[in-house]
Amino acid sequence: MPKPSLTTTAISILSFILGAWLLFDGTRKLVTGYYTGEQTMGLGPWATIVTSIGVQPADMAFPFLFLGVIWIVNGIIVLLGANNRYERAIAISIVTLFYALPGTLVGAVTILFSLRERKLLGRAG
Repeated sequence: MPKPSLTTTAISILSFILGAWLLFDGTRKLVTGYYTGEQTMGLGPWATIVTSIGVQPADMAFPFLFLGVIWIVNGIIVLLGANNRYERAIAISIVTLFYALPGTLVGAVTILFSLRERKLLGRAG
């Protein structure tokens, strides 16, 4: 397995961080009944977004768990150099853009880095 580029490593690290956070926050909601910071600061901008489409923020615990697992698997897939790894990273990033602010930031950076790596691979291949 060739050594991953710095950009690929960054995509994987961001994937692991966001995935771990989503797993943690979704699990915390299921165990305690509250998301992180919900009792002190309130919910983040993501809650307004999901509410506007008719979903209650309380119902997002399982989707958070699911997205967390997908992000962690995505990080592994990118590191291992699987085919279509950047397309997969872009797809999960698009799905997670609604998770304002952390998902939006990580998703946007992941999309940009993935497009950059795809372009570099196209030149090398």
